[in-house]
Order: sequence, then C-alpha cells, then structure tokens
Amino acid sequence: MLPRKIALIANLASNNSRNQSHFDHFVYEQLSKNNLQAQLYLTVSLTDLANVVSECLKNGVKEFVAIGGDGSLHHLVRQLYIQSNDISKITMAVLPKGTGNDYIRNFNFSSKREIIDAIIHENYRPVDIGILEYNDSTRPFVNMLGIGFSAAVVNNLGGYKWLGGLSYYIALVATFFTYRSAKTELEIDEHKFCSDCFQLSIGIGKYAGNNMKLCPKAIIDDGLFEVNVIEKVSLWKLIRHIHTLKNGSYLEHIPSKSFKAKSVKIINHARLFCEADGEEVTCPSKIRIIEKFIQMPFSLK
Repeated sequence: MLPRKIALIANLASNNSRNQSHFDHFVYEQLSKNNLQAQLYLTVSLTDLANVVSECLKNGVKEFVAIGGDGSLHHLVRQLYIQSNDISKITMAVLPKGTGNDYIRNFNFSSKREIIDAIIHENYRPVDIGILEYNDSTRPFVNMLGIGFSAAVVNNLGGYKWLGGLSYYIALVATFFTYRSAKTELEIDEHKFCSDCFQLSIGIGKYAGNNMKLCPKAIIDDGLFEVNVIEKVSLWKLIRHIHTLKNGSYLEHIPSKSFKAKSVKIINHARLFCEADGEEVTCPSKIRIIEKFIQMPFSLK
C-alpha cells in the first residue's frame, strides 16, 4: 500500500508563530513515524497558500493540515473549494496556533497531540460548511459569519494582535464606544425579519471571538445554522452582561432573537460590516449551508 500523502501548511503570518519551527517539525516527525508521507510548507501570504494548494493537488495530495488559527483554516478551505474538483473527497484539519482558535473547540480535543492522533488514525467525519453568495461568485466559511459589531471588532483587531488572546477583548472594548446599531432586513428560511441590529451571528460552530459562545446551540453537522440577532442595546446593559457571552446565556439577558435555518438573505447587505471565521469579507446577499460537505478529524475518545 502506498503511504498517505499529507500537506502540512504552516502560516508564518499567524500571530502566534513564535516557536513555530519547533512545533512544525514535531508534527512532521509524528506523522512520518507512522508511515505517512508528510511535506511541510511554510507560507507568509495568500499567494503562497494558493501556489502550495495547486502544487499539492497536482501531486495527488488528498490530506491537508493547517498549522495556524481560524483564518489559516478559512483560507485553506477557500483555496481547496476554488481549486479542487471535489472538496468532499479531501480531508483537512487545523492544529491551533492562532489568535482565537475557536473552530477547533467544537471537536472536544483536549490537546494538539490528540488532534495528531486522530489524523494518524484517519478518524474523520463529515461536517457542514457555509457558502456566502455574491452576484457573480461564492465563498465558503467553516465556523461563523458575523455581521455588525463583531465585524467592527475584527476591523479594529490588527492593532492589538500582538497581545495574543487578549487582543479580542481589548478590540471589543475599544469598539464599544464608536459602533452603532444598523437597521437590518433579513429573510430567514423565507421568514422576513427586520431589526435595529447590533450583532448578527450565523453559526455552524458555537464559538467565535476567542471562546465566546455566540451560537451556543449550533451543531457542526446537523445541516442548520444557528442565527442569533442581538438587537439595539445600551452600552451599559452590554457591559453589564458581557460575561454571558462566554457561556451563551447572553440570549436570556440581552434583547435578542434566535433561529435555526438553512439559509439567510440579507436585504440591505451593501452597507454592513461583515467577517467570516474572523476574516474581513464583503457582506453577501445570501448565506446557505451545505450539510456534511468537508471531512474534519474528531476526538478518538
């Protein structure tokens, strides 16, 4: 039997790339010891990533591992979505070394070592993926789409990334004092909804913004988004209940609405801030889910 080919793609532009070389080579050695044909690629730009994915696909690689954060996985999935003939036949994983590392929390791994073991033993399961629709293109995301406040936070995040995990909270506080709610018209599975919206979270996974449970009832393989709308809220009330974002109970304390849906249309999308998996994106006109479309590792426990 031919050895499995695995591409390890390390994002050197990730904020937590310190001691990157030691970790990358540890992963490489663990996979190689188990008769896996691993190749390590170091990238610093999206152009690098696109070229690496193209080379790997030409060489018949069907397994990809991103070493970085949520953004690293987001861009890897996007390139595979663009370049591969059938992304559902490809396995992918993320070994967290980014700022937030929220997506991997949905899989209940207790350590990076456990993720590596799941890769070695091919313990993969299909999970859902979201698709952003534009007039002439589409774009995938894997974890959560945020419109409104969270996107404004991401816009302010760059100046604080050197603080690591704290950067989200510093950017969040800084954004409090300048951000304003926006009138937002939605069509959620054909049900029309209009709100003076502070934050719209459309989740495949539960977590975003460095372990904030913005979509506490989301399940990554049930074929449904959890759609949560935080309506216009006073700064004082938001600060008073900010701790409830950690466990998802904010839905009980802050004016909000919650839905389960397969698709969401945004009527007035052109003027809204938007982020997907912690990366700034243009706000789409429609978001839809594809059930069990990509293969990700699960805990062996």
